[in-house]
Amino acid sequence: MISIMRSVRRMKAVFFARNLEYLRDRASFGWNLVFPVLIVFALAVVFSGPPRALFIVTAVTSDSLPDLLDFPGIETISSDRSKALDRLSRQQTDLVVEVVEDSVLYWVNGNSASGAILELLLEYTESRPLERGETDGEAIRYVDWVVPGILGMNMMYSALWGVGYVVVRYRQSGYLRRLKATPLTKFEFLSAQVLSRLLVTLTASAIVFVGTNLILDYKMVGSLGLLFLIALVGGLAMITLGLAIACRTESKEFADGLLNAITFPMLLLSDVWFSLDGSPHWVQIIAQVLPLTHVLEAARAVMLDDAGMADITIHLAILVGFCTVGMALSIKLFKW
Repeated sequence: MISIMRSVRRMKAVFFARNLEYLRDRASFGWNLVFPVLIVFALAVVFSGPPRALFIVTAVTSDSLPDLLDFPGIETISSDRSKALDRLSRQQTDLVVEVVEDSVLYWVNGNSASGAILELLLEYTESRPLERGETDGEAIRYVDWVVPGILGMNMMYSALWGVGYVVVRYRQSGYLRRLKATPLTKFEFLSAQVLSRLLVTLTASAIVFVGTNLILDYKMVGSLGLLFLIALVGGLAMITLGLAIACRTESKEFADGLLNAITFPMLLLSDVWFSLDGSPHWVQIIAQVLPLTHVLEAARAVMLDDAGMADITIHLAILVGFCTVGMALSIKLFKW
């Protein structure tokens, strides 16, 4: 009985000590209170846009459009004919219309039920002569669209936590102080961390990419070389971002909060699981300052649209900018 009471007292002492330790770390305690509130407000804002249209029609010309496009539930976008027909073949638009003199040219996808409905409505509402064209092609499946998001999300977590959290742990354990006594420079240490994590991240992403493709056979129509380049530059951008967060952080709990503060907006705004097409315009603008957004937009352009180097240059340039700024800040602010 006495031994049990002593055991309970020891457990009680450790219990209260751990609670006091946690409460003294105001940053992590405050973050646990603030973070759920931020999640609720962020989701409310992102999904506050107007409801999406039932049909999407692409107009090749902007003059004298068919009356059909004034119907509620129909969203009209503009594009040139080649891009419009390319979108139609992937069922990213339901109907393509072009007004030529006194007649209306239109194209439908023979595999699209929405296109067939719009064709009937167009024939019923349009008084001008109609000329029909048809294309075919299967719609992009959700799995085709979401796979780049999942791969990018996995890369993000591996890059940020694999470097940021580890460096903070090194600092807490005193390992970095011991390294400071060696001839190793900050640049050498940080570069080794970046290259090591980059190798792990790219290897894991390649294994997941090949393995899931064997099972799901998702769409991949572009260049594997370009896709690897996107993964390389995107991985570097997020690894250096993790380094910049960890360069002075001393608490693992606080580092965890900061990393969550970085990853959650990217999960929410970078088109990982769903598209932001129905979100407010200013939300979409904010999404463009996140590195994962540019990784996924470039990857989807290559995988789904057969984009070339010229099409993704702007995304790569922004990611290189993230790499440069992140590494420069890490070297400048890093402390052993």
